[in-house]
Amino acid sequence: MNLENRKVIVRREFIKACISMSILRKRGKERIRFRIMNNRVTNRDFKYLKRLFIKCLIENQDIAEQLNENYKLIQVYFFYESTDPNVEDSLRNILDDSAISHSKEPIPSFAQSRKNVGCIMVFLKHLNEFTQKREDITDIERYHKSGIFEELCHLVEQKGDSSIHPSSYGTLWRLYFGRNLLHYGNEIIARLDTDRNHFEVYSMMIKAYPNEWTERYWRYFMEVTPDTYKQKYEQWKPNTPINIVYARLITDTLRSMNVLYVAEKVPREKLSDKNKELLDILIETGKLDIEKKKSLIEKDMGFAALSLIDSIDESIFKTPDVFFSIVLDLWKTLHLWQNKRTN
Repeated sequence: MNLENRKVIVRREFIKACISMSILRKRGKERIRFRIMNNRVTNRDFKYLKRLFIKCLIENQDIAEQLNENYKLIQVYFFYESTDPNVEDSLRNILDDSAISHSKEPIPSFAQSRKNVGCIMVFLKHLNEFTQKREDITDIERYHKSGIFEELCHLVEQKGDSSIHPSSYGTLWRLYFGRNLLHYGNEIIARLDTDRNHFEVYSMMIKAYPNEWTERYWRYFMEVTPDTYKQKYEQWKPNTPINIVYARLITDTLRSMNVLYVAEKVPREKLSDKNKELLDILIETGKLDIEKKKSLIEKDMGFAALSLIDSIDESIFKTPDVFFSIVLDLWKTLHLWQNKRTN
């Protein structure tokens, strides 16, 4: 295929995406915009990733409609790495929030939103680094497309503003603040929020691209083995309030539970034979991971704590209101927000 024909195809795909999403906010201004933010991002990479964004919108009308409903503008920035000097300023400017902060950890991408404006940032260097680690992935474009679709799903889950949280979220934050434990509280609450919204995002992903999701996450529970986790858990104890250690353990258990719930709902009939085997591995390792974490809960926190965790089912992860309401009750019952240094 020559270059001119390829340009025509890309242009047609973009027009189709615009139509499917009612993407024109007003004449001449697209509702979703793409911009290179570092000259180390090549025009070739820019066009490649932009095409994958558009393809996701074309193939998933329901996602496009929800984005259209909740966003007046979605800005996609392509940086080279997370330490680029203008990342945080760009995020603050587009979302009109001077208080917003940006972590410089090397992640491939992330999505945030404020007042019906969404921003997705892609870091090409980290995307390539993460890709190179996945020697089991043979279709790189499909892998990248899955990651891009995940960020679009995050914007759907955020419903136009990622800073809005239920009142129970704020109450939990104030409990930590009142005990001068906000350093730990911010860490734990942020992780709870991130893990909860991934249940919603992963649920969208397995509906749209079950094979891609399975290929992407089949090793999820292998990144930290039960033995490695137990070692890390024991290392927390000497220098961390014990109830903060327990809060981390419960948070990590909830995260494992919600990923397993998603895995068990992957439509197997849509999977290739190879991916059915990978899904089986994901589910088996997930069950083992949860079993080991629950054994730590029973050993250190007691049978009553284990019974509370066992009473939790999939329904709590579906909305932030239900999730943080139950988490707040759980944290109060188990005193997980207190500064207790001995078991």
